[in-house]
Amino acid sequence: MNTMDNYLIPVIPFHEQILTRGEGSFVYDTKGDKYLDLNSGQFCTVLGHSNPELVECVKNASSGLVHTSSGMISDAVLKVSKQLNEISGRMDARSILLSTGAEAVEFAIRYAKHLTGREGLVCFEKGYHGLTLGTQSITFGGRYTAPHVEQIFSIPVPSGNDYDTSILALKNIIDNDGDAIAAVVLEPIVSVGGMIFPEAAFFQEVSSLCKSKGILLVFDESQTGFGRTGSWFCYQEYDVIPDMVICSKGIGMGYPVSAVLFRGGLCEENHMTMTHYSSHQNDPFAASIISFGIDYIERNHLLSSNKEKGIYFLDKLKELSKISPIFTRPRGHGMMLGLDIEIPGVTNYRTIYQKVYDLAAQKRLLIQGTDGGRVLRFLPDYLISHENIDFCINVLGEIKL
Repeated sequence: MNTMDNYLIPVIPFHEQILTRGEGSFVYDTKGDKYLDLNSGQFCTVLGHSNPELVECVKNASSGLVHTSSGMISDAVLKVSKQLNEISGRMDARSILLSTGAEAVEFAIRYAKHLTGREGLVCFEKGYHGLTLGTQSITFGGRYTAPHVEQIFSIPVPSGNDYDTSILALKNIIDNDGDAIAAVVLEPIVSVGGMIFPEAAFFQEVSSLCKSKGILLVFDESQTGFGRTGSWFCYQEYDVIPDMVICSKGIGMGYPVSAVLFRGGLCEENHMTMTHYSSHQNDPFAASIISFGIDYIERNHLLSSNKEKGIYFLDKLKELSKISPIFTRPRGHGMMLGLDIEIPGVTNYRTIYQKVYDLAAQKRLLIQGTDGGRVLRFLPDYLISHENIDFCINVLGEIKL
């Protein structure tokens, strides 16, 4: 069988490898070849592929209560709501469990509009939040949305500590249309847009501007949340308390699980008169998975480990960039790192990236590019070894174009 022997809707091109199983930081294809997966699936299998303890958790959850009607509550959901509240820290969060990141973003923007009585949304020009109609309206400033969604405003992503242009853009939006803005929805780290790491001071100023006009601040932590940066949530490192936080990907450890957290008091301060019904909201199965993940991360001290491994990985990328003719600008925050491909005279990096991918795959390393192929992003599983990080660096160091 090859990648052409399928009856799938061809929404994206597929790589030539056909995978059969995964174990730890590795996946295996139909030929029996073993690949180091540097992005934990699509940034989801944060405890590795087929983690034995997670498999046991899923077995137990599957043999118990998997699903309830929307109006019923389970002990597993009550337990995880308390756990999410505890790890949210000063946010003192209330939560709902859902299935995907896009569904969670839709929930957040739907309730932001309901709670404020406003329709407008502000996003990053290069942010990514999903491809449903509502989420695509704030993905890349909504310029690819069809049909068009009204009252979408965007600001540039700040570069490092140079965020004056972004703040000025937000101030102008608030000055001119502030009474129409329900929420500002931002990624703490802009991934699809090019692995951009805005400063904490930027988000602190955004938070202040939002409060001055009664605008809700929403952090989409689909990639950064659940320990990825070395804290439970990235906002906790920015000294900012958002009104809502979106969690997906890592929180399900490979299963379709997401959550939305509301700042404590947000429900009480507003009229929660709008209901929400989803077939898989507050499922006990999802709750069991999240509870297991929280326990596992705490028991194995993975938050501190992610900080340490992130520093190690970044140091290795810096060493690589000093000797490589094509890789530059290493950067990272915990276990979320980026590296640019830079070749003089090249403007279209898509074919260049494909060559880099193919050469890495030949040496049994799976990588992923973004921002039109000019940036490599690395979001490995939390249990990846230092030895396998070294393997990644060695493979990239051998790539010559």
